[in-house]
Amino acid sequence: MITLDATLIVIAIAAVALAWHERRARLRLAARQENLDWQNIALRRTLSQLSVGFVLLDDNDVVRFQNQVADDILGAALAQYWGAAQHVELVAFLQSSKGMASGNREIDILKSEGKLLVNAIVLEVDNEHRVLLLQNLEAEAQAHLRLREFVANASHELKTPIAAIVGMLDLLPRLPSEKRIELTERLQRNATSLTKLVDDLLTLSRAETTSSPISPQPCDVVIATREIIDQFQLKANFKRLTLELDAPDSLITVVDGLAFSRVIHNLVENALTYTESGGVTVRLIDNASSWMIEVEDSGPGIESEHIPQLFQRFFRVDAARSRKLGGTGLGLSIVRNFVERMGGTVEVESAIDKGSVFRVELPK
Repeated sequence: MITLDATLIVIAIAAVALAWHERRARLRLAARQENLDWQNIALRRTLSQLSVGFVLLDDNDVVRFQNQVADDILGAALAQYWGAAQHVELVAFLQSSKGMASGNREIDILKSEGKLLVNAIVLEVDNEHRVLLLQNLEAEAQAHLRLREFVANASHELKTPIAAIVGMLDLLPRLPSEKRIELTERLQRNATSLTKLVDDLLTLSRAETTSSPISPQPCDVVIATREIIDQFQLKANFKRLTLELDAPDSLITVVDGLAFSRVIHNLVENALTYTESGGVTVRLIDNASSWMIEVEDSGPGIESEHIPQLFQRFFRVDAARSRKLGGTGLGLSIVRNFVERMGGTVEVESAIDKGSVFRVELPK
């Protein structure tokens, strides 16, 4: 026979077990919700990084989501889209494509600076949702022009080390043995420059190509930054420069690990390359809705008229000195492209003979 005390003990054990199971269920539910939140953030960030305008519509053509490119193309707040006079062609296209699996039409968007030619594509997702894609055709034409300029510049940059290597290889067999060692070292330097240039060209191509997607994942950027700084410590010691990290103990955010690593790598490498005394400090700053990377150096500084051109391909403030130091002229262009694809911004503050600060701001 079970006594009252024993019954109370059994009830207490059952209550504890029930509470434990409920707590586990709540924790599992919270973990699933957190995972869904991360996925939602990652999805919205990916859509925001598309190079085309993206608009999600319900069955009444009410906008449920749009990215920044769509805002830039349409030039009006969401609530004003369908009533705005400049969108008459777009509204007519959406109405005529109702019930169709897909539709495609070139339309004019009237803007204050003139007409903007846009390729509009509508896709039926299900019975209750449609997706509208907007492609700026004028921007595409400008991109093709930039591509031609890029190929011309790249060809010129590649020709320089290749011509040097070919000339030295032709000269090598005719030199006495003591001269061959010196020439071989020059060959190695030119081959290294050529390899770095090709690597930067491939990286820039990936940074500019939307078919190479950004894949944001939760990451402790303090740990990742410290690992990159450790790679440059030997170079800093060789130049007798300080290289420091100023950051919180941990900063976990959603970011593409490869793109972020390349941004930090290029900024630190650039700062160390052009700094001859003093040092470089890397800062990670946690704000409410964003976080920042600052790379500050005590280098020669940059004249204000050169700052707007710093992130252009192959731009060098001092071309001869840059080539001598091994620069390709692509590092900062890679930084800008990766930062923009991650939804961020990059800016520079500089003072002659005092140094520069490169500042990147990224959304959380």
